[in-house]
Amino acid sequence: MNIIEQITKYPIKGLQGQNLESVFLEKNQVLPGDREFAFARSNVKFNPEEPVYLKKSNFLALVKEEKLASLKTEFNSSTQQLKIKIDGKNVFNENLTNEENIRKVECFFQKFLNLRNEEKPTLVRGIEEKTSLLKHSFSDLPDKAISILNLKSIQDFEIKLGRQISPLRFRANILINGNQPWEEFNWIGKKVTIGTSVLKIFKRTQRCAATNVNPESAERDINLPKEIKNHYGHFDLGVYAQVIKSGLVSVNNRLETM
Repeated sequence: MNIIEQITKYPIKGLQGQNLESVFLEKNQVLPGDREFAFARSNVKFNPEEPVYLKKSNFLALVKEEKLASLKTEFNSSTQQLKIKIDGKNVFNENLTNEENIRKVECFFQKFLNLRNEEKPTLVRGIEEKTSLLKHSFSDLPDKAISILNLKSIQDFEIKLGRQISPLRFRANILINGNQPWEEFNWIGKKVTIGTSVLKIFKRTQRCAATNVNPESAERDINLPKEIKNHYGHFDLGVYAQVIKSGLVSVNNRLETM
């Protein structure tokens, strides 16, 4: 059986995720609160009134700033309270609902990443798009998608590599303990049920340099896309799904193909 082992949202792009016991997936939406916030680079123009998809290179992210992985962060989506620790020490604990605290956190990341004054990032937030009523997400692709990762595929990859690979490198929304490694690629174009929701698997997830960053050491210790290519002939690990029927999804639910 394909069992849901973990559900995770990443409230702020590039920072740590938050594990959930259950979540209500809405039709044609991302996982609620996933990549709702991001730190845009100083040269990026983002209009929250008319949000459009921008590539990951426009934001602070692990693909370029591996140092972000050294931060231990907690974000309360309801109160917008952000806590940041470095080596167990509290270095930031503010509510991001007023301009003063937003400037504080922007300056924190500027100094933490040794950016020049003119490179200070800007905290941006995705809101509901007026024309489509879809909530904007700073995800790595323009589609409103849920990312799914099969732990059996990672285990097969680990055997070929001869070393352990943390699933956290791949920052997926849903981790499943599958029947077989790589079976998720056979679901492309098919519908699956999870809890009371129905999703359609539409695309394999091509991996980038962000996965090279070890989430424990914050160092680039292995070229994972290259290794995936060497062993399997492609750069893909995981799949993307679109929610086509709203419903509740919980840890230990089964994922079943229709």
